[in-house]
Amino acid sequence: MRPRIESSIGDDAMEDCGFLKFTDNDLKSSFLQALATMRKHRLFCDVILNVGNTDIHAHRNVLACVSPYLMELFSVEQETQSGAGDGSIPSYRLNGGMSKIALQVLVDYAYTATLEIPDPLVKDVYLAAWKLRMDRVVSECARHLISELTPESCIETRSLPGIAKNKAFVLEVDSFIAKQFADVNQSAEFLQLPCVQIEVLYQTKQEMSLVTHNSLARLVLDWVKRQLSEETLSMPHLLERSHLLYLALDNSLQDCSDLPPGHESESELVQDYKRLVLKCPSNKARRKCLAAPIRPRVLIYSRDIGGEREEVEGNFQPDWSVLGSIKVADNMFVALVTLDGALTRISIQLRLNAPASVSPIHTPDAIIFGTKSDTEEDAPELFCEVAAMSGPKCGLGVAELDEKLLVCGGYDRGECLRLVETYSPEENVWSQQPHMIEARGRVQIAVIEGTTFAVGGSNGTTELDTVECLPAGASKWRKCCRLPLARSNAGVCALNGRIYCIGGWNGQSGIRQCDALDIAEDRWSSVQPLITGRTQAGVTAFGGKLWAVGGSDAWNCLSTCEVYDPDVGQWTAAASLLTARRGCGLAVFNGKLYAIGGSDGSHSLSTTEIYDEETKVWTQGPNLTTPRSNVSAVVVKDKLYAVGGFSGKTFLNTIEYLDPNTNEWTTFVAQPEKGNGSAADDLGIKEVNGREINGSNGTTNGSTNGAEENIPHEVTKNGINGTHKSPENGIHINGDHGDAMERKLSIVLGYNSFAEAVSEAQNENE
Repeated sequence: MRPRIESSIGDDAMEDCGFLKFTDNDLKSSFLQALATMRKHRLFCDVILNVGNTDIHAHRNVLACVSPYLMELFSVEQETQSGAGDGSIPSYRLNGGMSKIALQVLVDYAYTATLEIPDPLVKDVYLAAWKLRMDRVVSECARHLISELTPESCIETRSLPGIAKNKAFVLEVDSFIAKQFADVNQSAEFLQLPCVQIEVLYQTKQEMSLVTHNSLARLVLDWVKRQLSEETLSMPHLLERSHLLYLALDNSLQDCSDLPPGHESESELVQDYKRLVLKCPSNKARRKCLAAPIRPRVLIYSRDIGGEREEVEGNFQPDWSVLGSIKVADNMFVALVTLDGALTRISIQLRLNAPASVSPIHTPDAIIFGTKSDTEEDAPELFCEVAAMSGPKCGLGVAELDEKLLVCGGYDRGECLRLVETYSPEENVWSQQPHMIEARGRVQIAVIEGTTFAVGGSNGTTELDTVECLPAGASKWRKCCRLPLARSNAGVCALNGRIYCIGGWNGQSGIRQCDALDIAEDRWSSVQPLITGRTQAGVTAFGGKLWAVGGSDAWNCLSTCEVYDPDVGQWTAAASLLTARRGCGLAVFNGKLYAIGGSDGSHSLSTTEIYDEETKVWTQGPNLTTPRSNVSAVVVKDKLYAVGGFSGKTFLNTIEYLDPNTNEWTTFVAQPEKGNGSAADDLGIKEVNGREINGSNGTTNGSTNGAEENIPHEVTKNGINGTHKSPENGIHINGDHGDAMERKLSIVLGYNSFAEAVSEAQNENE
């Protein structure tokens, strides 16, 4: 479009005139050169940047064009400039550890559009550019640092202050460290890091043989994080001595000094450690101990430490991460972790917990399977993480369908989702299901007679009045009768063959309107409105009535609760929550009502509350492992699950459940059994030193590191796969025929332990 030019000849005459158009391609470069020359001679400079004892003269307009930080700083000049009344040039002191050379480089860049940085100064320039929010310079410095990474330099690069805030950069560095950790852990830079010394107590050598370095490192990191946060233990105190730990029933590591006197696991080793702790000046009152397990237990992680690090569950934030781990000797491991952003080395040693007194009865050096000492009941329990959803999400709909956990929609950082998936507790796997017709976040679902209904929600732009359903066995969703009023964050549940939609958000406020869907007629009808309009309330059926718990009236989080009796058609007030919360999960478990997580308006909550109909009061329940707002809750196969949500820092793809044995929330499940479930089946051993051990399936894959892939070790020799062969000593163990007892391993001779036999077979294979 031509510019409008005022002229005495009139607009019509101007339209008939020709135009001169000229583009000066040299002006940009000459313009920058002229500005640089003026700065060099301090002509028309109107700002001074001060770092240390150095003053850098420049022009505010030029600097503001390349640095949003300086743009904001200069915009409040009247409040911060010095000498405002005498015509002097304002001066700004830049704090935060910025080097004067780095600032000079960045000012030169503003005038020349060119970076020339010696390698030793790239890190300083990166930090200065990050603080000044000069994104293009930050990206270029990060690219250069990544290209120059070595096992020796990566430690220094990962130690850059605030690097965790640059997610793309830190992921590249972390990936390099994970892949090259075999070399990184031998570098001088790694060995100079502060070291936390950990010893982990195990009850059997077999249990120790199943431990993997990455699972162990993550458990130790979780323990260290608790010490530095929950128990306010300082880093110097953490480093001053070695810590002896054991695996508790809640699948966490605990300090052996917490074991009560006379406990069955209190060996001489533990007693000596307790005396050491008492002498230590940092000793303090500790939280109540969690009982040690009767059976040995092993946790196996499936997550690859070198892969993408999602921000989940509050289990491992970017500044609390395992960057690399490795086994360096028998029962010895080292790991590199970040503790609230600080790089730290962790040394881990596995210790066998010998009994306090030695039995006078000599036991042959053999392991007998099928006897009371080493039956399946005494074999290690294998645990792994609860499988995560396909992606992070909150405001999602959940329900139980065919003894599986069904998840529909929700939203993540960027969009509302159409995704539908189911979780099988028995197999610990997620499966994709037919996608919904529309993307729906802030949605709830209900299931009646195998048909799933997704009601309302938001598509990211507007609230929805649409409803869709997926009949049992169908491969496509179909549309149903629309809601009388579009809404998101409504409570949805099934009761007496009808789908209820309670309250919600219409774009302006929490609403009182409640509606019920007649399935047979496919028609919505209004029911008595809520006493208080509320959105993000927890809604479920309990005791033949509808419960609406907490939520928000658009201004305040609510602690009030209401109950709807369909026989009377009225809402009545019920006992209020202990803590006002919105976006909580609500479910009935073991005859009681559970309100799970949510937000108090300022923070995501990890607290839970339990309502007992007999006492008609809410009481405090066990805390979640991760704070979760906009979380969903559901009971599947007698387990109460908390699904997804927002931790206050990140959207979550994790789920956790309430362990009925410990009454604690956990993110671990028993490893799905393979074969007949015996220890030998789990290890998959087929032949060891000529003594044939045939698993019931008679197959092998020859892998010696399967545990790192969430599969226990499998060992073979000479390519024998389930064939019957007489060993040299005439003893054979055959699991391919006979009854269940005959399929168990009978006897293995010549080793002090089963783990020793496995180790020797692995060494020979190597």
